[in-house]
Amino acid sequence: MSERPAARYIPINRSQQVLRPLDVDRLVDEDHPARKIWRVVEQLDLSRFECEARAVEGQVGRSAHAAHLLVSVWLYAYTKGLHSAREIARQMEYEPGLEWLTGLRPINHHTLSDFRVGHGEALQELFEQVLAMLTMKGLITLERVAVDGTKIRADVNKKSFRRRGKIEAHLAMARRHLRELERQEKEEQTTKREASARRRGAREQEQRLEEALEEIERLRAAKKHDKRREPQASSTDPTASFMWINDGGVAPAYNVQITADAKHGLIADLEVVSDPQDGQQIAPAMDRLRRRNGRYPPQCLADGGYTNNASVVAMDERGIDYYSTWTGRNEGFAGRAAQRHEDYLLDQFGYDEAANEMICPESKRLTHRQTRRTTGGEVYVYQANAEDCRACPARTQCCPELSLNSGGRTTSVQVYDPAIERFDEKMRQPEALKIYKQRAPLIEFPNAWIKQKLKLRRFSTRGLPKVRCEALWAAMTFNLQRMFRLAPA
Repeated sequence: MSERPAARYIPINRSQQVLRPLDVDRLVDEDHPARKIWRVVEQLDLSRFECEARAVEGQVGRSAHAAHLLVSVWLYAYTKGLHSAREIARQMEYEPGLEWLTGLRPINHHTLSDFRVGHGEALQELFEQVLAMLTMKGLITLERVAVDGTKIRADVNKKSFRRRGKIEAHLAMARRHLRELERQEKEEQTTKREASARRRGAREQEQRLEEALEEIERLRAAKKHDKRREPQASSTDPTASFMWINDGGVAPAYNVQITADAKHGLIADLEVVSDPQDGQQIAPAMDRLRRRNGRYPPQCLADGGYTNNASVVAMDERGIDYYSTWTGRNEGFAGRAAQRHEDYLLDQFGYDEAANEMICPESKRLTHRQTRRTTGGEVYVYQANAEDCRACPARTQCCPELSLNSGGRTTSVQVYDPAIERFDEKMRQPEALKIYKQRAPLIEFPNAWIKQKLKLRRFSTRGLPKVRCEALWAAMTFNLQRMFRLAPA
């Protein structure tokens, strides 16, 4: 029996070059996100981006890419989780959405990078235009909002944080380096472009170091650092601060404040701050909404990190129905209270209103010493006679921290502002707790979307103005993606 001939297959030649007709308009379907974004951007006023254009009709120079194109490219890139200008420029060679947007004409990564962070005010105006569009469609009502902050890592190394002395030394070196570059430029044959790039880099380094010194002075003045240690600032991104982030560690980061509208969870306001704490952020968020919309939202939800005496009073003054919980209230007295016997805690003291005196369980009187005005109320301080406390048999149970040579026991009585008392009473009601439970699913959805879907877990730029631009791009992308789902064209 003869052997069967070997099978024959069609060969694959991957080294060949093929020319074929390409219909650019058919690279993406009609409902592709790139087309949707292009159509939305067409409806927006981009004149603020175009006012700085140097290439104009009737004059020499290379034509620039239109703001309409660059805005669309960045919004589409964020939907793909792309934040690197180099990666976007690389994918323009093959990604259908980017090919369609650019018409097969790639854009230099420098152009993309400069555009993303070079128009802060215009970008803020664009964000507000998108909000106006969502409001007109009825997707944002601002009847109820929720506020929360999410920590996003900064593009900076922990080792770049230094104390004042080290930064001053580096600043002196940077200034010497800049003078040396200027001297070399005069003596050596270098192209204008190379010299300009070197000087720009040196000046940027000098500016960052100067900003780091300013940040150290601000921290020292605000007393937001460990008193036993000299405050530090980053020499590469002075506005970044150490914060607790979601993975449980401490790292240089920014605090992105998001206000979401309750109807569909769309982002109604966004701000980026260097303060790791949220306690001072809720009133400014409400004021931004009022400036933009002409009124405060009737109702606001926030977690306990935002709630303190000042924030409760501020929300009451603005006529906003505020729902939250208390975090760390009266925590400063917990240590001393734990040392005392329960029979000698403040709630066991009596009060003589006529004499304005407190009466301890041993019938000794504490006279009024001073009244301190605090945010959200007043603190009345009472103190016992030193001789009464020294001779008291219950002294070790009542005030064990006092020495025999010190004065008598001191007691402080906090009288809260009526707004705080109303807030406390409201939050005891089951109806209020039911409303407050809606906070988490409402505000945590955009936070999770930005980090998981848009993959913005670490900023790729440095400095608060540029970081704010990055956050605005992400917020606009989130809102547009939600709009495409909620109100398809």
